[in-house]
Amino acid sequence: MAKRDYYEVLGVPKTAGADEIKSSYRRLARQYHPDVAKEDPKGAEAKFKEISEAYEVLADEQKRRNYDQRGFDAVQNDFGPGGFTWQNFTHQGDLEDLLGSNPLFQQLFGSFVGGSAGRSGRGSDVEVAVRLPLVAAVEGAQPTLEVPLTGPCPDCQGTGAKDGTAIEVCPECGGVGQVRRARTRGYTQFVTVGPCPTCRGTGRKILEKCPTCRGNGRRRTVEHIEIKVPPGMEEGSVLRIPGHGGQGLDSERAGDLFVQVMFEASDHIRREGTEAYTEATVPLAIPLLGGVTTVRTIEGHAELKIPAGTQPETQFRMRGLGFPRFRGSSRGDLVVTVHVELPRSLSGREKEQLREALGADGATSTGRKESFFHRRS
Repeated sequence: MAKRDYYEVLGVPKTAGADEIKSSYRRLARQYHPDVAKEDPKGAEAKFKEISEAYEVLADEQKRRNYDQRGFDAVQNDFGPGGFTWQNFTHQGDLEDLLGSNPLFQQLFGSFVGGSAGRSGRGSDVEVAVRLPLVAAVEGAQPTLEVPLTGPCPDCQGTGAKDGTAIEVCPECGGVGQVRRARTRGYTQFVTVGPCPTCRGTGRKILEKCPTCRGNGRRRTVEHIEIKVPPGMEEGSVLRIPGHGGQGLDSERAGDLFVQVMFEASDHIRREGTEAYTEATVPLAIPLLGGVTTVRTIEGHAELKIPAGTQPETQFRMRGLGFPRFRGSSRGDLVVTVHVELPRSLSGREKEQLREALGADGATSTGRKESFFHRRS
């Protein structure tokens, strides 16, 4: 399914200001609240994710500028090869008053709601993509990536409270994080236990929100990480970099970084596994008399020897000039298809000489010599 323009998703014009974008997003978020859209919860969840992706881009000045200039490709690296996930969403604070106490909302955003990220003892995994020149598939590369990470806010130590101290035990649940409610119908008593609506299950109440993270306990940063891409990687392969993902709040163990490797398209090289394919166009004299021509390779250029009598569209195999095998020592071949460039015009004398050379001087069909372009060398 094709992605819709972000402005269309939020129902705002491209000239909309930040307040208009935020207002529209809050209105749509309220409309697709899980408690409201009960008839089609799956569809509502998908719609909620779509409008949140659009808001994540348009609410950020730099992301919005990049999107206006280059479209969806501009935000690909921000979201990673798998596209937008809730880990990419950094504006939970804009919805806390609307949806913060809803359990399904907390499930959607996983560990990013209410400063509870990382309680599982491990930070979140992060996915990004890198695009490299085709020669990197042969030589390898060590690019430095800008990786967006979400980790504990350093100013509040992940508590969401100002200076990490403006916090107290939740008065409603007594710090347990759950509340018990009982209802009596006749002689039957119904008891339910659920997350505390005041502290959203954290067992604590924030007296004053941290101004840096707006009470989320999380802060989004960009780290520069150098990775090593080995030779022979296929298009779309994924590298796992342990310990370079998001950091958990209560754990020193970070998640992992997953990097999808893409290669820039080439105008003259086509890849099929370890084999490389290219083409060369040569003047008529070279296949007639034999000679040498220069062909383009993955890494530059190489000379190809063409024997006399070569037919048009003949393929030559240049050993060891293809792509290497991943973690192997050998390389595939470069297959070159040779096209013959015929002269567009000849003088009368040149035509006469060519007829004599090729034996096309008026012989009968039974005695005509075989044409050059039908002889095998």
